[in-house]
Order: sequence, then structure tokens, then C-alpha cells
Amino acid sequence: MPPTSTVTDIQTRLSGRYRIERLLGRGGMGAVHLARDLTLDRLVAVKELPEEFASDPVLRERFLREVRMAASFSHPNIVPVYAVEDDGQSLAFVMGYVEGESLADRVRRSGPLSAREAVRLLLDVAYALAYAHGRGVVHRDIKPDNIMIERTTGRALLMDFGVARSISAAPSAQAGMTRVGEVVGTPEYMSPEQATGEAIDGRSDLYSLGLTAHFAVTGRIAFSGDSAARILVRQLTETLPGITTLRPDLPGVLAAAIDRCLAKEREHRFTDAAALIEALDAAQAAAPEIPLVIRLLANELTMLILLSVFTWLFLIVALSTVIRSERNLDALLPAFVMIAALGGRFFQVRSETRRIRSEGFSSADIHRGLQAVLAEREDRRVQLRADATVVAQRRKTKRIAISMIVGAVACVVAGLSTRHPVDGINRISVLGAALVFTGMLSIGLGIVLLVRSPLESRDEIVFRRLWLGWIGRALFGISPMESVPGTSGASRPAAAKASAPSVRSLLVPQSIAVKSVPPTYNARLDLLEARVEQLERRND
Repeated sequence: MPPTSTVTDIQTRLSGRYRIERLLGRGGMGAVHLARDLTLDRLVAVKELPEEFASDPVLRERFLREVRMAASFSHPNIVPVYAVEDDGQSLAFVMGYVEGESLADRVRRSGPLSAREAVRLLLDVAYALAYAHGRGVVHRDIKPDNIMIERTTGRALLMDFGVARSISAAPSAQAGMTRVGEVVGTPEYMSPEQATGEAIDGRSDLYSLGLTAHFAVTGRIAFSGDSAARILVRQLTETLPGITTLRPDLPGVLAAAIDRCLAKEREHRFTDAAALIEALDAAQAAAPEIPLVIRLLANELTMLILLSVFTWLFLIVALSTVIRSERNLDALLPAFVMIAALGGRFFQVRSETRRIRSEGFSSADIHRGLQAVLAEREDRRVQLRADATVVAQRRKTKRIAISMIVGAVACVVAGLSTRHPVDGINRISVLGAALVFTGMLSIGLGIVLLVRSPLESRDEIVFRRLWLGWIGRALFGISPMESVPGTSGASRPAAAKASAPSVRSLLVPQSIAVKSVPPTYNARLDLLEARVEQLERRND
């Protein structure tokens, strides 16, 4: 692929309309930059296409036609296209900027999705595909990198409809295979019919979505290899085992939907995206209930975190008081009470965890249940963030909490100022003790109001690191389910590419004479090899 122009080059070409902020990413289909639309003062993403698109008049015209088509889309689960920038030498299109991360980055950062998260993601993408397919457009490049997850809402948005083609415009078998750039798609997520250059419809996108779902719930690429040829041959010849062999915890309806999308013959897949949506709705309804004992355990673990925080605060204040008064150890008594309460609560939770395990729940069951509780809480937060009334009330609560803490600190300072020496020991008046006591309670309440938000999850970050990490395993025996070995998404080594076998050698054993292979099969192999050659050239 020709070298991509620099940020300075694209900034020069877009000067006056957009200001380039930074590079967001780079791939086989061009570089993506974060930019600011100077006219509307909003952030946008600018995708610059490889020079081969601009230099070939036929490809240029077809690309412009398809991007104009994508720009006509208006759907909440599709990243909108705003404009096409064509200066006669290069091509770029401007699309909405999604504040978040791709599905690929999300899985690499946090691991496989839960069943609930997977259903929501697949529903969002299926709605986008149903909208596009209903307008006669097939995406042709569904993959984790082309699905963005919005940070504030968790909504999934499908992007890169710029490589889409009208479903009704079936490509010519020979003419379409020889032009540079005609082959689009990613081998790891390409349907069998797309791999062989056949006419495709919306069911091809469903196969790619099935492979994307497989990656989302397992954390690994289903079909990988050291060359495009090997990957495409696996797409054509290998059938994946049922998804429950890798994720036995998935609801049966969800697993069946993913497996059906992955059928090699398109007739065996869902007839369209609407049928997939119906199946996913059933999977959402069939999501397993979290046992009550695990819900109660999650609440106990949350309270244990809060109690620990208050115990440390009391201990710090008590120690500072002892240090200042030198001999007055009475200030440590409240801290000792808090430590005793914390210890008692800890042993209660540990005993409760053992009781749950004695009822037949494994440590992995408890781990998954706690993860599901956190996922439920996050779903609830997403709903509340969309409610303007709740957001406004939260801002008001923050102001009240800050005012309460400031006033409480003033009370504590005023109470401590009433100390006076008696027999060489600093004694505090009754009024002063009342002020200090009230101030400490108010500080605690203010901190709770400030930290415990229905819209935020600061305390759950601590929850995950403590109880779902090594501390949880050590103290309570809460172990995660077995990790699923992943496959790196890094590009294949150059040496492996250079020595990669051909499609023909992989599909036709050397023991079979070339003359004995049917002519129609030979023609199919020729098309497939041409497709592999173009894919390799595009990714170099």
C-alpha cells in the first residue's frame, strides 16, 4: 500500500474547514484522524483513503457513490457520514466522532463480554444491519474494529459503510476480481461466499457478525492463520464447534443464535437481520437470574468496602490527635471500636461465602454472579444518565455534600478549639465534644453522598480490584472462570507471508493430479487465489 500522507498534508488540504487534532488509528483501508469542524465547532473523525482509490477513476467514482449512499443513512446505531472531501488528488470522508472505544479494544482491555453485554451489543448491530439491508445495502466488513461502543451510554454503533455495495448490484465474476481495491473485507471475518467472490446479500453480514460475536464472548479470533490464504481456506472448510464449548455459561438461546449465524451455507443462517433480532430478544428474556444469595453477598462486600474506608479515616484522625496531645490515648478508643466492627463484618462475609459454596455454588459461580451484579448496576446507570432529571438531582446532591463537608470541618475545628489543660492533659468541653462528634458524622455522610452516585461507579472499581482480583481469591476463595486463550490480532510476520502456501495447495492435495480437478472447481480456485492476492497486497 502506498505510504499514507502525514498529518501536516491532510491538515493543509482541509485547512479552513477542519483542524486536525490527532491520529486516531491506521489500517489497511486508510488513516483516521480526530478533527474539529470549524464551521459547526464539533469533533469529527476524518478517514483518509489510500491513494489507490484516488488514482483509479472507476474506483473513485464507485467509492464516492457509495459514501453518498451511506451519508443518507440516519440511524442511532450507525456512525453518521457528514461529508466527502475530494480535492482531485486524495479522498477522505468525514463522519461522526464516537467518544468511546472499538469492540476490539474493549475486549482487549477488559476481556470477553458477559452474556448480557453480548446480547445488547448484538441487538444494536442487528438493528443497524436491518436498517441498511432494508435499503438494499450490505456492509461487507463487519468486524470488532468497525463497531464502536459509546462510553457514556454503552450503545454500539456500526461504522465504515464506505466500503458497502448495493445488494442488488451483483459483481461480475472476472471483471471485478482484477481491479485493485475491488476486494474488501477482512479474512478473519469474511463469509465463505464473500471469500470466493460470489454475489452476497445480508446473510453474509450475519456470518461476519457471528464471528464478531464469537470474538466478543471468547476473547479470541475464531479463524486465524499466518496468511490470508490459510484463513480463507479455514472459512471455507472448517465448521466451528458450538459456542457453549468455550462459554458454557451463555444462555442457550443466545448460543443458538450465534451458532446459526456461523452456518457455512447461507440458507441455514437467519433469513435476515430482523429474524436475528427476534432470537436475540428471546435470549435477553432468557438471561439467567442471579441467585439471591449472591446478590446479598455483593451488597455485603460493598458495605465492607465502605466500612473499611471509614475505619481508616477514624484511625488517621485518632492517631493525629494522639500525636498532638502526646499522652491522651482516649482518642484511639473510637478507632478500636471501628476496627473491631470491621473485623466482625469481615468474618461474617467470609462465613457467608463458605455457606454459599456449601450450597453447591462453585467459586467460579460466585465470581460470575458478582460480575453479573456489577453489569446490572452499570445497565441501570446507563438508563439514569439518559434521564435529565436524575442528572440535575445528582448535581444538586454534589453541591449539598460539598457544603456539608466544609461545614463539618468547621464544626470539628471549633470543637477542638475548646480544649483546655486539666492536670497536664488537654480536656475538651462537652459542647466541643458534641461539635466534634457531629462534625465527624457529617463528614462521613458527606463523603458517602459524594462518592456513592447512581450515575458513577468509583466504588465498583475498588470492588472489582478487591473482590474479583487476587484479594478476593485469597480471602474468600472467589475465583474467576477459566480464562479463554486469546489470539493476538497483530499482523502476520513478513517471513510467514513470504512463505505462505497458495489456496490451491491447501485445498487440493498434492497426490491429486491437476488434470483430475473439475474445470468449474479450477475456475473457483482461480477466483479465490486472485482474491487472496489482492487482500495480501492491500494489507502490505
